[in-house]
Amino acid sequence: MSVTVVSSLTRLKKLGKRLLVNQGPKVNAKAQPIPAGVAAERRSGRRVPLPIEIRIKLNEDDDPRNARIRDVNMTGLAVEPSLDLEVDTRVHIGFDGYPGVCPGFALVGRVKRVVQAVEAGETSAMGLEIDRDRTSADAQKNFRRLVRHYLHHRPLLDTVGDGFIRGRCRSCDWVGQTGKRKPRCPRCSSRVIPLDDEI
Repeated sequence: MSVTVVSSLTRLKKLGKRLLVNQGPKVNAKAQPIPAGVAAERRSGRRVPLPIEIRIKLNEDDDPRNARIRDVNMTGLAVEPSLDLEVDTRVHIGFDGYPGVCPGFALVGRVKRVVQAVEAGETSAMGLEIDRDRTSADAQKNFRRLVRHYLHHRPLLDTVGDGFIRGRCRSCDWVGQTGKRKPRCPRCSSRVIPLDDEI
């Protein structure tokens, strides 16, 4: 090997060492702590508008109170109005069944925060966190299926009530929305009678 080639290689090695020194020590990205704000954003995930009606109950035996979802993610949901509930209150969140998407189901959640209406015309709201320990695996699966379905089929939100009836179960007295073609109770699978047909 000629002297010119050897000296060129030596110069390249020195240049490479100088560049590595200027770059500083190698940092393992996995070892770095994640800032609190970023960690919270990763936990909560993307919020999806999902304006559908739900029923809120403090206990399973209580009368349901109507509310409306503003947006959701996989760990919780924002609901309007706040129904005068306090932070840390445990609630049962009832969803009607949606044909082709999921049957009726209920989540157990906890009030994480409450936002009171400040100006006239505004609606109070609350953030609910899903209690995964107290919510059944099937209900969690149906919630994920519902969110993902409407994430990819948003125009269907405008016709979310089509193909449904509001009825009452003959066996357990459940009242809610169910599919028009096969009106069955999401609790006990008995036949549901449309409320218009009741005498």
